[in-house]
Amino acid sequence: MKKGLIGVVVLAFVALVCGTAFAATFHEVDIEATLEWTIFDQDGFMPGTSYDAPALAAPDLTITAGPWSAGTDDGDWDYFKYTAEMATIGLHAATSYEIYDLGHDITETQGITVEADMEPLSLDILYTGDEEYGVGGTYDTGLLSIGAKYNSTEAYGVQLEYPIDDFTLTGQYATGRLPGATTAYLVKGAYALTMENATDDSEITLSYMVSDFPFPSFESTTIEAELVDYPVTATTLVGASVSSVETGGVSTTSYTGTSETTLVEGVTFTLEVGKVGAADVTYSGMVGISL
Repeated sequence: MKKGLIGVVVLAFVALVCGTAFAATFHEVDIEATLEWTIFDQDGFMPGTSYDAPALAAPDLTITAGPWSAGTDDGDWDYFKYTAEMATIGLHAATSYEIYDLGHDITETQGITVEADMEPLSLDILYTGDEEYGVGGTYDTGLLSIGAKYNSTEAYGVQLEYPIDDFTLTGQYATGRLPGATTAYLVKGAYALTMENATDDSEITLSYMVSDFPFPSFESTTIEAELVDYPVTATTLVGASVSSVETGGVSTTSYTGTSETTLVEGVTFTLEVGKVGAADVTYSGMVGISL
């Protein structure tokens, strides 16, 4: 399918769904917003504040109104989304389309995404202002899921996921046709740690990736462990993650710890501490307000 035709199809679909949605939901708008301010980090108090002309940097903002949502990134517009019963349509300030975890990306720029869920089949489409595109799908057989992706660099890839109780085995393969494009594969195992009283499952993953370019072949092994949202009091959740990545015999380990406390209804305080390899420890404290 030609790039221009794909754009016309996607834009027509967006116009049809969005027009109908506005007509049906405009009179029932219920706006919710979440704002976060970083109040201190290793650079000092109120980073982003100019003391010559005091002004706090614009916080990130998320707004929802029924099936509609919008958000900012570093104070700039990031996305608009509409979520229908079977599909989510998004307009993004910057987006791209990698072939799973194996690269072969298109140029990141403004674009439209469509994600459709028609169990057992799910589809995703992306079209950008540079007339680049990506399309993919996943079919869930119940025992395993099979996926495929393709983008306008003429790269394509496949993925198999096989869940076994709390363990999920994933295999990926991708290749491209552009000069210097890689042929790569990845094998990954993830084990979900179901913890009593935790608000979400933690996870341990082990992955191994090989790529044939540049020569000699690129090889990377990653071990990750993540503790997600474990309650220590009625108002405080903690989380932690450790990641060790070895590439070409060079290993880097990263540590992150977080604590989120509800101060009063709608107001949270988050403390984050992190360290990557031999770099200095970083930390930050943020206040979030939900409206």
